[in-house]
Amino acid sequence: MTGWAALERELSLWAQADEIPTFWWRDDDAERPTAALDQLIGLSDRFSAPLHLAAVPKGVGPELAARLDPCKQVFVLQHGFAHINYEPKGKRASEVGVTRDLQSQIADLQAGWELLLAAKLPNLLPVVVPPWNRIAPRTVQVLPQLGYQMVSAFDPRPSATTAEGLLEVNCHIDPVRWKEGAVFRGTDKTLQQAVSHLAARRTGQADRQEPTGFLTHHLQTDAATWDFAEALLDRLTGVGGGSWITLASVLKQGHAHG
Repeated sequence: MTGWAALERELSLWAQADEIPTFWWRDDDAERPTAALDQLIGLSDRFSAPLHLAAVPKGVGPELAARLDPCKQVFVLQHGFAHINYEPKGKRASEVGVTRDLQSQIADLQAGWELLLAAKLPNLLPVVVPPWNRIAPRTVQVLPQLGYQMVSAFDPRPSATTAEGLLEVNCHIDPVRWKEGAVFRGTDKTLQQAVSHLAARRTGQADRQEPTGFLTHHLQTDAATWDFAEALLDRLTGVGGGSWITLASVLKQGHAHG
């Protein structure tokens, strides 16, 4: 069983257990208002699905705040500093990875946070989203000392907290295949990611309390990916679907509530 039928079956198993699965939505690389951002926010409004924009501080201008001010269910997270890869050739890309000097990473993160504050972005949360979803363990360890309360990357989290006092809530569904340029992964393969995480939560193979995360990149979304995102939001919203939550609510509770 593949595709939408597999998702329907998994959601019905949650319903049979009298449980409602939780979901959350993150979109990476925001910098300024664009037609693509308008389209993204339009989907969020249409389905009442809260949106978490991981903004690249170095590229953010004051016009982004003006665009987001009326959007009560759009939240802003910190997407590194400038989205620059510091890892040597042959290693997987990261701005806050294992090779780069830790003090330089800290300086960048602090400068990035100040830029986001200066841009007066609404609903700004103390959450780090590492570019390329990769962050060195030693960098994670210092995040609480810098005032951050959460880190968000990709793949099921090992536990609800990492370093002392730091929450972790990741994404698990990415409709874009990146290896040969940003193209749609395909309906079956993307839905398999969703079904896999939901099933792992339901059966206890993954942290049941971690909401299943949907990851988009509005600036690198082709027509097929937009169509899929709309269809997924439609299926997961409402009766027999799930509940869309905010990281603000997770931070307020102090743990990821599923």
